[in-house]
Amino acid sequence: MLLKVFGSYKTTLILLFFLAVGAAIATFVENDFGTAVARYYVYNAIWYEALLVLAAINLAIALYRSKMILHVSRFTFHAAFILILIGSGLTRYFGVDGVMKIREGSSSNVIFSSEKNAEITLPFAVHLNDFELERYYGSRSPSAYTSDVEVRDGNTTLGAQIYMNHTLIYKGYKFFQTFYDPDEKGTILSVTKDPGVEVTYVGYALLFLGLFLNLFDPKSRFRKLISEVKSSSLLVVLVLLVQTPLWCESEYVQTYLQEHQSKSKEVSDAFGKLVVQSRMGRMKPFDTLSQEVLYKLSGKNSLYEMDAMQVALGMLSHPSVWKNLPMIQTKTPKLREFIGIAKDQKLASFEDFFDGHRYKLDAELQKALAMKPSQRGTFENDLIKVDERLSIAFMLYQGVLFKIFPLPHDANHTWLAFEQMFAQLEGVEADKVQESSTAFIEALFERNYAKALLHVKTFSQFQSNYGAEIMPSSTHIQIEILYNKLMLFERLTLAYIFLGLVLLVVAFGRVFAPQTFTCKLDRPLFFLVATLFVVHTCGLALRWYISGHAPLSDTYESIVYIAWSCLLFCMLFLRRSLFALSGSVMMAGIFMFVAHLGHIDPEITNLVPVLKSFWLSVHVSIITASYGFLALGCALGLFTLILFTCKRSIKIVATIKHLSAINEITLILGLSLLVIGNFLGGIWANESWGRYWGWDPKETWAYISILVYAIILHVRLVPRFYSHYLFAVFSLLGFASILMTYFGVNFYLAGMHSYATGDPVPIPLWVYVCSGVVACLIIMSYKNKNLKEEK
Repeated sequence: MLLKVFGSYKTTLILLFFLAVGAAIATFVENDFGTAVARYYVYNAIWYEALLVLAAINLAIALYRSKMILHVSRFTFHAAFILILIGSGLTRYFGVDGVMKIREGSSSNVIFSSEKNAEITLPFAVHLNDFELERYYGSRSPSAYTSDVEVRDGNTTLGAQIYMNHTLIYKGYKFFQTFYDPDEKGTILSVTKDPGVEVTYVGYALLFLGLFLNLFDPKSRFRKLISEVKSSSLLVVLVLLVQTPLWCESEYVQTYLQEHQSKSKEVSDAFGKLVVQSRMGRMKPFDTLSQEVLYKLSGKNSLYEMDAMQVALGMLSHPSVWKNLPMIQTKTPKLREFIGIAKDQKLASFEDFFDGHRYKLDAELQKALAMKPSQRGTFENDLIKVDERLSIAFMLYQGVLFKIFPLPHDANHTWLAFEQMFAQLEGVEADKVQESSTAFIEALFERNYAKALLHVKTFSQFQSNYGAEIMPSSTHIQIEILYNKLMLFERLTLAYIFLGLVLLVVAFGRVFAPQTFTCKLDRPLFFLVATLFVVHTCGLALRWYISGHAPLSDTYESIVYIAWSCLLFCMLFLRRSLFALSGSVMMAGIFMFVAHLGHIDPEITNLVPVLKSFWLSVHVSIITASYGFLALGCALGLFTLILFTCKRSIKIVATIKHLSAINEITLILGLSLLVIGNFLGGIWANESWGRYWGWDPKETWAYISILVYAIILHVRLVPRFYSHYLFAVFSLLGFASILMTYFGVNFYLAGMHSYATGDPVPIPLWVYVCSGVVACLIIMSYKNKNLKEEK
């Protein structure tokens, strides 16, 4: 009887459920009470480890009773989880994990282990010859840090360099570059000794192999389902958006704006091709900086019928006019009322925030900054963001952001803005460029744009003479400016949403009015989807070329990639299903819409040292691709529930079964990628800083998502409980775990993967609206949950 209980699929689902719930609660405990508390009561607690052991025993018995060894691919990846758990047990209970601090010219043979709260003496010493920190050009941001060390073991001396993603291994101990002392004269190394690494890596290899083989095994569930769904091929259209112009009342200002808008284009385009050094040391055309700044200030890509470069030059040359033009974005009516503008006026002028020399926001801003992040409301968060926008605007008016002048012969390749250039540049060449700078500002102020253009050529020549060593090539600059002007991702958003709705109407029309919505529509609709997909792919390729790394390093890039992956699988395997196609296009549109909300910054930045790794492309791309497939499963679940609300017919029943099959295919592939991506992340973590897993909130919620989708896909093994209706509900609700993994953790929980580092933002109204709609749909469709056909 015990064998029956411990080997049952019901037990499997119950264990997975409690593992997921325990981990979910722990993330909130960690956020409120600290990592140590969460580890003590959950992650390292005996009850949680007992659940993991029981899950492994349950899996082993289930493998034996179901004779799964006869199915090589399925047995391989299921058995791999048991092997990985054994390896993790060896690492946890018999491994060494600590930190070693060494100053330059000193040696150490002691590491401190926080896990065991003790010092551990090594049988050899490590001597630090030199610590070197490299920074990005002209900035304080670290690009790389390296420890030049010697291992001293009796008469044996071994020289080595330790830097991020490059370790030292000696006598089973691995040394990882973790951090450094504030004075940059000492290093901080992580040290591990892992007796379970071979077992764990064999488990990983079997897991990846099994999941891969499962996709091609003719006896696998995946292949059986996919054989029911047929396929065919793919190809480019742009949807252009029209920007709504703003206007201003003063006659002088109107005249100035009209003239600046019509005559400054040539000089602003030329100035946009000049290279500028960003705060993190990235070298880019000024056109890019101006777009980033205008978007941060106003949430728009153009203003007053002018592009970002024209606006930037206007703010530099005629600040008295631009300070009175509405261009600072505000998000709360309370803040607008506080500064004395209309509640529905989203843009305020720079001067709206000042009463003479008094800064209106000062007192309230200090209160907001003194509050804990979790206590701030929408007003306080808006205050802090607006204050940041005003600082950026002020720097633009002062010319501080215009770092276009290379400091000759500077070791760190520092570039200077207008103000700094007058104080720090010397020599005949410097006098010439300083004189040209003054004349350039005056020419812009006088609206003599032809004269201003001549001075831009002087700046360009100065850059070539003294900054060519670190400047991007002219081709690179032209491509980046082209990327800025095309605004592919912004324009794709509406195109995806509109086309997704059209596809959805046609898909439902095919069920209820097949005579009207004929198959003749399929080819042109698929061609449009293929066109948008190609445009999206080109946009990603351009961003990759411009940044020099895979476009997966921040929130904006990963969301855009998820939108792309939503389409990829559907285009390859499910393109004959209009429901699948409409679901993938609509989810792509929703993700693209989220990517272009005001709080997500699309700026291209340099990589921090830990992300300079091959693993960034592999680990992140696979995980985010899985989100795209699971999002498609969510959409298919939604469409299925809509069909459950309709009066039953043979056509509707067949469509529900068809959608369920497609949905299961999508979720199998999505879960496979999610598992592979997460375990590849474990390898990256272990090879880069000596641990597979840190129970960081994002890691934990990725683990929870794996458990959630494992439950969803295994519910069918309990026939009395399973139904097409329940599967649709689970696939729809299960995506909440992905939303929590991606957005919830980023903006509501603190952690090393969190973009907002625990600074919570208010839950948007649309979340409550969507939750209400989903709840109503589930209730309305419940009465038809049994799939019986009406005569």
